[in-house]
Amino acid sequence: MTGEGKRTCVEGHSAHIYDRGGRRRIGVLRDLSFVQWARERDSTSEATVRITGDACDAQQDLLDKIRSKRHELVIFRGDDRVWEGPIWRPTLQTGFAEIVAKDVTQYLYGQPLTQEWSNLYPNTTEVTTRIGDIIAYEMTHGRTMQVYDAATDTWVDAPVSAWESLDPALNIIDFLTVHHFPNEARYSGRTLPYQMTVGEHLSGLARQQGIDFTAVGRAIHIWDTSRNLGVTQTLTEANFTTDVIVSEYGADHTQAAYVVAQEGAYGQALNLENLDYYGPWTTMYTVYNDEGTEQPTQSELNSQAQRNVSGRSPAPLEVRVPDNSGLILSDTLTINELVAGVQVPLRATLGPRKITQRQKLDHLQVTEDENGETIQVTLTPATRPDGDDEEPV
Repeated sequence: MTGEGKRTCVEGHSAHIYDRGGRRRIGVLRDLSFVQWARERDSTSEATVRITGDACDAQQDLLDKIRSKRHELVIFRGDDRVWEGPIWRPTLQTGFAEIVAKDVTQYLYGQPLTQEWSNLYPNTTEVTTRIGDIIAYEMTHGRTMQVYDAATDTWVDAPVSAWESLDPALNIIDFLTVHHFPNEARYSGRTLPYQMTVGEHLSGLARQQGIDFTAVGRAIHIWDTSRNLGVTQTLTEANFTTDVIVSEYGADHTQAAYVVAQEGAYGQALNLENLDYYGPWTTMYTVYNDEGTEQPTQSELNSQAQRNVSGRSPAPLEVRVPDNSGLILSDTLTINELVAGVQVPLRATLGPRKITQRQKLDHLQVTEDENGETIQVTLTPATRPDGDDEEPV
């Protein structure tokens, strides 16, 4: 603290350096001047901590031990362990240190698919089941690679240990959490050995094949995109530092949907409600499977089309806050509830209109510096569940 009472160090967060796996602590970073961490839906989040001035010089021995891709950054908010993952870029110079890390999903981008993974018809499966099985297998099974032996002028097999067989082990499989619900999106394609990494496949499935994922601490959560990881209390304008906005989005409206596959196959769905009022507005979608693979069944095509038309008539009315709006916590709304993928009921009163709509938390960013802590969120309207039962099975 200075003589005027201004904070010079972070007070609400602490940062620790751990060995791979997050079990053995190497040291604590003292007198932090800046901490920032995030939770992301369908993306790998980052965290950054900084130390400046004499505090940096005093910790040079610990800072010199840090190695990217071997050691991990673990962040506590008070007593809560809120974020962790591999250190990606340590920057050290006289009187200044900055450590940037990525969450544990980054490890998946360092592991290739080592075998064919086929869910061609009739062996289709839920997308969540497929990627859960892939992660569980690929991170626990080693492989061999050929290396050149100059002494014998031959190529020889060299073993490559599985992530979870290392010492220390990666320690994410025990925390892998795949959430299952009725009527999930299904997968009918295949991937070939060494076609991509596990992380690239996960990202592709999240982009266009009906799943979401996020990392919370060491746990990777995967679930169907039409569902959620829980529901927070209802929020109003009083919970945010910026004004709530209400917009009607014609771009999100459709009465009919077609899901188009190869060789003329397609699925279809029609919303009869409001059909004559709006007219036969129709949207075309691409099937949820990889190019060059066998077709899903007709019922699967129709199910995908129904998912795409659900909740799109009447024209969706969105209650939203501007991206990265500040959020005010309370005794009934804590940081541990703010997980990417939870639904947030949002209520707004604008003139004569009172609107309540469920939002999906896409992005959470927490920053603390000498000026205190700020919490920013990005919300998007939540889709309706593809089925009547909203409880996980």
